[in-house]
Amino acid sequence: MSVFCAVAAAMMVLAPAVRAAGGSASLDKVRNAFVEAATASYAPDEEVTWKFIEYSDYGRANDVLLLQLYMSVHLPDAEVGRLLGAFDWEQGCWTDIDYAAQDRGRWPATLHVTRMYALAKLYRYQGQKWERSDEIGPLLHAAMRWWFDNMPVCPNWWHNDIGVPKKMTSVLLMLRDELSQQEIAGGLKVLERSKFGMTGQNKVWLAGNNLMKGLLVDDAALVREAQRQMAEEIYVTDEEGIQEDWSFHQHGPQIQFGNYGLAYIDGISFWLRVLKGTEYAFSEEQEDIVSNLMKEGICWSVYKGVMDPSFCGRQNFIDGGTGKAFALAVAAQNMAAATSGEESRLYAGISLENLRPDLYPNTLTGSRYYWRSDCGIYRRPDWYASIRMHSERTVGFEFTNRENTLANFSADGALVLMQDGKEFENIFACWDWRKVPGVTAYDDGRPIKCDDSVEGKRNRSSHVGGVADGDVMAATMELDRDGLHALKSVFFFNDCVVNLGTDIRVSRDDILSVTTALDQTHLSGPVSAGNGWICHNGRGYVSLDGARIRMSDSLQRGDWGAIDPALKGVEDSCRVFKCWFDHPVSGLRDGRRGSYGYAIVPCSSAEETAAFAGKVLRGDSDAAVAVLRNDAACQAVRKGNVVCAILHRAGHYSFGDLSFDAAAPAVVILSEDSAPVVSELQEISGREKCLSALFP
Repeated sequence: MSVFCAVAAAMMVLAPAVRAAGGSASLDKVRNAFVEAATASYAPDEEVTWKFIEYSDYGRANDVLLLQLYMSVHLPDAEVGRLLGAFDWEQGCWTDIDYAAQDRGRWPATLHVTRMYALAKLYRYQGQKWERSDEIGPLLHAAMRWWFDNMPVCPNWWHNDIGVPKKMTSVLLMLRDELSQQEIAGGLKVLERSKFGMTGQNKVWLAGNNLMKGLLVDDAALVREAQRQMAEEIYVTDEEGIQEDWSFHQHGPQIQFGNYGLAYIDGISFWLRVLKGTEYAFSEEQEDIVSNLMKEGICWSVYKGVMDPSFCGRQNFIDGGTGKAFALAVAAQNMAAATSGEESRLYAGISLENLRPDLYPNTLTGSRYYWRSDCGIYRRPDWYASIRMHSERTVGFEFTNRENTLANFSADGALVLMQDGKEFENIFACWDWRKVPGVTAYDDGRPIKCDDSVEGKRNRSSHVGGVADGDVMAATMELDRDGLHALKSVFFFNDCVVNLGTDIRVSRDDILSVTTALDQTHLSGPVSAGNGWICHNGRGYVSLDGARIRMSDSLQRGDWGAIDPALKGVEDSCRVFKCWFDHPVSGLRDGRRGSYGYAIVPCSSAEETAAFAGKVLRGDSDAAVAVLRNDAACQAVRKGNVVCAILHRAGHYSFGDLSFDAAAPAVVILSEDSAPVVSELQEISGREKCLSALFP
């Protein structure tokens, strides 16, 4: 008898459809909904299916959201054949997995259960050629026994307590009608580490594992308790979790759209779908909170099928931006299944915009300032921009698991702008991390600091804030870190972004140079330049004070290990366009101060950029924008009949026909239009209007 036949025969002897006793119609309904959702494919066509597989690195990705993409589609026959061919039937494991490796993030052994999940989807999906296949079925049972017999342990608790139990229990539920008592016992042993507890997304994951356990053993009380614990995390809070402004925090007051926030929406949307229409369903209020987090929060950070690198958290891994957009598309499809009518169609459209941006254009426009997280997002039909800051109130970045080790400057006023979504594709190993776009940074001749302590990362100022009003947004940050100080303000309009800096100074003798980066992207085509301007890849960069813009388009090299420790030694190189201002250190000491001013003009040719620059530098009355002030008391810009001003000090301010009395530092948008713009608009005097956000 062949090894394959022997395994199949053993499976039949062990398990003639053993089930836990006491099944109820209610739990059966939930189990059926679970299997339907777990076995669905979230890819609209074969081309996108292969992208799911590639972005997940064939199920090996360090980022759990990317890894899960492998389990979100029906594997093509070629991939199924590869997995069948690499399986050792005698041992019950795969020959191409290093089970002894102890990587904390990209743990190889978890690929075993990842593949089990992906194959179980095919095995249980009705109408596919692999349904109840006598090739896949025996493999799944053999692979299950290998895991239960060996029980690999990762040095990272997450895989042991959450990741492996989540995938293994999903497999058990998909195969529930043919499990042996030994297999159920093995699954329960794996689940022993998934105890209720923790906060935020970790709590949701653990509750989800226990909900699956309840479904596995017919424990209605456990299912209800798991649902209750999950529901406890569906609320607006000023601690970890969903914030009042629809941002998401985890690991302290830190924006987590692309890591824990996206994982949260991925998990909660799945359970909303599974529990909908059952006695365990979430309330309408809870559904609305989840919907708002997605529509007013996370969806804003993804443009043309790419998540903004400023919102990918510590995970700017290979294919991270596109992979996270795909993960959002999966969550959107679950929300579409959990809703109806126009709401369902909206979510279906969100999914398609992320999966096929070539066919479905961006429909999300406007501006959002997330005051709880010190960041803002500005969207037009044909371009996207964001500002990422941090203050004494927030955490800017993290280096957990030795990921993201070059990120020390990444929240110091990072200004990301995208037009085609390809600007930053897999560039981060080659990036000059002292020239993050928008950031003023120092070089002290040493490697970039990598101190994960609270004090090591802290910006020592609460003078950070912003305000968004339709097609206008303004934000400011007092940067005070590691002996470098600057007042940095950015203003977003429908055809340009203006960035002003002032009061730049240093207090450390070992700082050798200071720069402010305008942009750093893949080199795409020629670079044009003229008097005070540069144009590259359909966007212009214009100096507003006559300072020289420095530029490079050279080959840059780097090691992915600084971004993803599992890829240490994997070198990469690419041609990079970057432009910046130099601030000579000799001019930043002893009471002297530096400054800068520039505009980015999206969707602009070299000729259009030159015309914009000429009008601004000549001070023409019809110039697109005019800098009114750029000093330690006020930074202000006029565009048309609108003035955006950062008032760093209390006092009376006049801007031509518009004036404002500030009792405290404020971000203001003043307009000559007397009609209210939004409900928060306050009448200042007569025809003048002001929308203001006071610094805490």
